Amino acid sequence: MVELWRRLLFFGCVCGAVLLALTASLSPLVLVSPVDFAREHAKEGSYMGIRVPSEEARRLRSLPLEAYVAEKTRGKLVTVSGQAWQELFAAVSSVDQSKPVAEKWQQRLPADKYPSKSMFFRPDELPINSISTQFSKNHDALYLVLADGATGQYIKTEYRRYSDEDFQLGSGFNSRPTPPTSLLFPYRTASYWLLLCGFLLYVFLPAQQPPPDAIRYPRWRMVLGDLVAFLLSVPFFAFPFFITGGAWQAFTQGWPLFFFFWPVLFLGVWLWFISAWFASFSLRIGQDQLILSTYKGTGEYRYQDMAYFQPVVFKPPKWLIAASWLAAAAGKGSAQIGAAGRAMILSSSAWGSIGIRMQDGSDVFINITDQMGSTALKGWPLLLKRLQENGVEEKAEVREIRSLGLETMRG
Repeated sequence: MVELWRRLLFFGCVCGAVLLALTASLSPLVLVSPVDFAREHAKEGSYMGIRVPSEEARRLRSLPLEAYVAEKTRGKLVTVSGQAWQELFAAVSSVDQSKPVAEKWQQRLPADKYPSKSMFFRPDELPINSISTQFSKNHDALYLVLADGATGQYIKTEYRRYSDEDFQLGSGFNSRPTPPTSLLFPYRTASYWLLLCGFLLYVFLPAQQPPPDAIRYPRWRMVLGDLVAFLLSVPFFAFPFFITGGAWQAFTQGWPLFFFFWPVLFLGVWLWFISAWFASFSLRIGQDQLILSTYKGTGEYRYQDMAYFQPVVFKPPKWLIAASWLAAAAGKGSAQIGAAGRAMILSSSAWGSIGIRMQDGSDVFINITDQMGSTALKGWPLLLKRLQENGVEEKAEVREIRSLGLETMRG
């Protein structure tokens, strides 16, 4: 079972890392930005450089600057003091002038480098916590001025609430400016550690060593099988979350995506089991019996208990092939081309095996070739030799089996 757990733990860690990385915190934040009332006064009534003043805009524009400031900050002006506020005002001024700031301030800049030159704080952080109780609803704003600061230096604080509706298919989180990753996706750093943990488990989880006389599939085939399983499982698990932009929001806003991507995910998960089967397979060809081991267990099969053996071909179920072609027909552009290619490969896949019918009516299957017909198990000629030497009947008729997996036992 080690080989199966190696792959399932790796797959689980990668999927968990995706969910952690995209788990969004919708806790309220306070947006802090500089205010240049002189510039706002001059542009009053303009939109994107086009002057379309309303009566209110004309009135405000006609006011002297001091009266304009008093009008805009009426009931919203808060005087603050203290070292923490002085440092914050200095940082906001540096950001406004595009000057370099300390790392602790850079971490608060918008993730999308929005040109508003804003910074984000949690309401409970210093020094914002001293004014956060004055906010009550989304987009509430306060203007701050230092009690002993430079005349005319103001900053604006705006209360922001977020919800699932801020996530849109294709664009992800679309409220601008976008909070820094450390605040919007607080578990992203932990996701990297989980991803590393999964990789280390995959590489270093000790494997049970087979007996020296056992024949196995080459290691490169196991790695290649794992790569194919990874490509058909992890991306199709992650697509709904990345397209929506959030883990929980994929279920609330982007749930139709699961119907499109997750059927392929289930195929990829099935391939992890197939890959584990190959990795754990070992066959000992003795003088009087075969000893076959996979992650499902170990079986001993005496030649005298065998009725006959014959070539067997495993093929994918017809319903799976039909579903893959339907998925290709439903796709568009490059997605349709890729889906058609996968459907074509699936349609032509066939695994060559030796099937051994036991006296009790059960079957034992030993897979010899891969789905493209290339020899995968190098020691199979010795198997045929032992079967023939022990007088097991050989049938030339090829048996075809439609199955989701490479079977070891049946009946």
